[in-house]
Amino acid sequence: MEELKKLELHDLHVENSAKFTSFAGWEMPVSYGRSIEEHLHTRRKTSLFDVSHMGEIEVSGPDAEAFLDYALTNSVSLAEPGRAVYSPLCHDDGGTIDDLIAYKKSPASFLLCVNASNIESDFIHLSEVASQFDCEISNLSSSFGQLAVQGPSAFAALEASTGQDFSTLAKMAFREVELMGGYCLLARTGYTGEDGFEIYCPPDLLSNWAESFRPACLSGEVCWAGLAARDSLRLEAGFPLYGHELSRDISPLQAGLGWAVKFTKDDFVGKRSLYQEKEGGLPGRVVFYEVEGRRIPRQGDRVLKEGTEVGRVLSGGYSPMVEKPIGSAWIKGSTASGGGSGSFCAEVRGKPIGLSLTAPVLRRMRAQS
Repeated sequence: MEELKKLELHDLHVENSAKFTSFAGWEMPVSYGRSIEEHLHTRRKTSLFDVSHMGEIEVSGPDAEAFLDYALTNSVSLAEPGRAVYSPLCHDDGGTIDDLIAYKKSPASFLLCVNASNIESDFIHLSEVASQFDCEISNLSSSFGQLAVQGPSAFAALEASTGQDFSTLAKMAFREVELMGGYCLLARTGYTGEDGFEIYCPPDLLSNWAESFRPACLSGEVCWAGLAARDSLRLEAGFPLYGHELSRDISPLQAGLGWAVKFTKDDFVGKRSLYQEKEGGLPGRVVFYEVEGRRIPRQGDRVLKEGTEVGRVLSGGYSPMVEKPIGSAWIKGSTASGGGSGSFCAEVRGKPIGLSLTAPVLRRMRAQS
């Protein structure tokens, strides 16, 4: 069995009483105490996440922009330099390889942030597609660490740690700066549904960044948070996790990401198949639900409607915001359109658990406020 890789800040996480789990070949902090408290702290104040396991791939050269417009479903050519673009990455048949963020430094230079479990497959796929273009694909994952600063007070926390004001940085924008002793790419992006930043820097600068947040951690304004809270936060926000709401079998259209599929482009990998899927009717779609009760349906559990299997659970967990189980499911065809509370159930260890289809928790709560 291959030994798990350790984060640059592993010892610091141990000092902060982290509990660890294996994820994508890494030993990752899953929590530092109670994950529910970390979740709520992120919603109310600010949390720090060490997400240095994520992958970074550089695309550079005269055709970099044209290549990415062809390789990705979304369009990077429409973005100005200094902006970030979220996009799925698909096969010719429309199946999803990964979802990523492309940071556009210039039309000839991009940094892609990809999921840790897909670094190698993404790199191989992109390299094969790039053979038609004048650009270079480089896997720089070992050259970067990444911290996410997420929460309503993230601006204040970042200003206190750096002495600089980033309040004018727009959402999905970034700056390349010299901070904490070296180069950093600081982006107003995140995966929690809260405002915040993601900091990309050489691994040996991570300790400087962590130290800069120490006063805020000691005051209680900022806390460290692990993978458990990161997962429950993204599920409340309705964000997809590759291997769950997006996969080889679940296209971006089925996942509700049609806004990130630009059919107006001349061509892109998967365009023909995705267009046929759109015009012919989706074989299924991803929906979100809440559970009345305490039992949590988990990935792979069957979803039934009036006793007939119509889908499967993709993600399941507990929402601290509504204090009940929530999750996502893939439902066949148009089945989901006709169901109200009680129409659907998940089969959990042979017992039916009622599902109420609804918008993701965070979207619904903010619409009501």
